[in-house]
Amino acid sequence: MLMNLVCALCCVAAAGGASPSASAAVGELTLSKKTAVFEKDLLRRFTFDGQVACKMFVPTAAHPQITFNMPDNAYMTGIVLGAFSMKYAVTKDAADRSLASDSIRGLNLLCTVSGKRGLLSRAAWPVDKPLDDDGGWGTSADGKYRWRGDVSCDQMTGVMFGYALAYDLTANEAEKGEIAKNVSDLVGVLLDNGLRIIDVNGKQTQFGNYTPAYAKSAERMNALLLLQHLQVAAHVTGNDRFAQEYRRWAVDEGYAEAAERARRMTRRVNFSDDVLLFLAYYPLIKYEKDSGLKERYLKSLRRTWEGEGTVPGAKAQGNPFYAFVVHELLKDDSGISAGIDTLKWFPLDMKWNRGTISTYEKEFGFVFKPESVSPVPKEGEAIPMDRRQKTWSAWVQDPFREPGDRTADATLEYNGHDYLVAYWMGRYMGLIAPEI
Repeated sequence: MLMNLVCALCCVAAAGGASPSASAAVGELTLSKKTAVFEKDLLRRFTFDGQVACKMFVPTAAHPQITFNMPDNAYMTGIVLGAFSMKYAVTKDAADRSLASDSIRGLNLLCTVSGKRGLLSRAAWPVDKPLDDDGGWGTSADGKYRWRGDVSCDQMTGVMFGYALAYDLTANEAEKGEIAKNVSDLVGVLLDNGLRIIDVNGKQTQFGNYTPAYAKSAERMNALLLLQHLQVAAHVTGNDRFAQEYRRWAVDEGYAEAAERARRMTRRVNFSDDVLLFLAYYPLIKYEKDSGLKERYLKSLRRTWEGEGTVPGAKAQGNPFYAFVVHELLKDDSGISAGIDTLKWFPLDMKWNRGTISTYEKEFGFVFKPESVSPVPKEGEAIPMDRRQKTWSAWVQDPFREPGDRTADATLEYNGHDYLVAYWMGRYMGLIAPEI
């Protein structure tokens, strides 16, 4: 029923007979073609050794070499692996399976390049390539790579999300073994270190704290994130240690109870945390077999989605990734229409400058029209996607801030990982028709 409704809305929009909120993608740029464009660019300009780089400095006369700022390669590569895994589950095309395999190799590099077992790296970069990054870097034992340290729970959460989907949907036996080994090391060492991520200098990383004193009071989100890590580890390794530790921390140590209030309901919502919550909810709840624990997690998801008191929930953002997760786990379809509108309105100039867009217009045969077609939002409503400013992640961006001006070229360009994971989740769940 829902699929028929979505198809009907999209087909009417494509014919030009719908209201602005149901209009098709601008001009000839359908959702499927936009997906192909974002994928081509991600692979062409942002993917190296299977890992996905974050922010590209645009070459200039004074700075002619292409360089990157790479604080979130591990996080982003995990998300892209999830997207490609869902794509392969839809298409069953060997080329798409190869994309997922490349991302698995990229994550393996990030899981091992530090030379310290169980220490994930934010990024890895060949020593013979120019580096223009504000992080702290070490050198791999073989001298081939520099790697960025101070890894965070954000990176771990994105990696676990991607590994879970790849393990279930696309990995062959060798890749499953590699995933199990890396997850076992990452989570096993985290447990060995008393729920702290310890860097090569022997100190806790800035955002690597899952201890009870922190996760049950100061940052309850980290209780949820730890449970995601343990749940995925138990699933992909089959190791009783992780199943037992998961049960211990969920039940005996009260992390499942703390996770019920994982989202901070304050006047200033951390939208980056919202992304982490949904990356964690999906495998955590999908794998849960205990009805009592599952109800706690669903209660947490429902609170995050609906909000509390005067603080709006994630539903108000019009985020398709969130809406599709909620459809699957809560059987709540109330956010799908707005989420699909967001994909339709998702503008190329949110990511790229005019020269890049022009290149893809010629290559793919479409005309991009930067004018906003979404309804003007009422006071207090989320700003529609085609009225927002440039950003490295549309899902991290504050959707309630003043609209942004994207007419000027920027010093950085970004990839479309956010669009891709939402689109392919929608396709995977049967919520977006392939011809749209």
